[in-house]
Amino acid sequence: MRTRLSRRAIPWFVRHYNVDLDDLSCALSEFACLGDFFARPLKTGTRPIEEGVISPVDGCVSEIGRLSDKQLLQVKGRPYSLVDLLQDEESAADFVDGQYATIYLSPKDYHRVHAPLDCVPECLVHVPGTLFPVNALSVAHIDQLFVKNERTITYFQSPIGRFALVMVGAAGVRTICLHYAETDGHRRGSLRLGAPTCFQQGDELGYFALGSTVIVLFPADARVEWTVQFGDSVRMGQTIGLCQR
Repeated sequence: MRTRLSRRAIPWFVRHYNVDLDDLSCALSEFACLGDFFARPLKTGTRPIEEGVISPVDGCVSEIGRLSDKQLLQVKGRPYSLVDLLQDEESAADFVDGQYATIYLSPKDYHRVHAPLDCVPECLVHVPGTLFPVNALSVAHIDQLFVKNERTITYFQSPIGRFALVMVGAAGVRTICLHYAETDGHRRGSLRLGAPTCFQQGDELGYFALGSTVIVLFPADARVEWTVQFGDSVRMGQTIGLCQR
């Protein structure tokens, strides 16, 4: 993905995954490697920022709704534990009976992740793990997939209170890049929170090196009313929920 030779695969990748090139910020010939194309930026203004809680990514809503106590759904009939996802009983208690949205990014999608609200990161957790694919087949057949795969969990403060954003790694993803994180040189892949940073809604938070999944969690008292549903395709900046204290 990072070698210059891999740039030869870019035209094939575009055709194979039917990638929309209309929003590219530069010509295909300007990408140095396939990895750069995969994490491509877009032209300014191609993702208008709407009202309410916006989608942090382009993708497909694979699950959405209210937690059942401390349980989320991977797919219908396959629950998994909030505590296992967050790896922290105390943090999980903040989201009991809260709301969540799970959005899957396919290989054709734009893979940069943006702030769903005005926010400030207050805590970052990196959880090493496996790198199973997160496509529909894997999600349907690999039990507890999201708590097995490598992931980062960031807790943010926002005008409507605390929320969490989980970036789940997938097959081939060895790097989840976050603009507010520092790499721990003593442990490969370990991350720590950098200097305090304020993000406006729609600001870029980071990106995936390959397709994966984002989970956004809100506490019960945030009173989120989702405006999208299971199976919907969403774009970064699109309203996915309304949230009032």
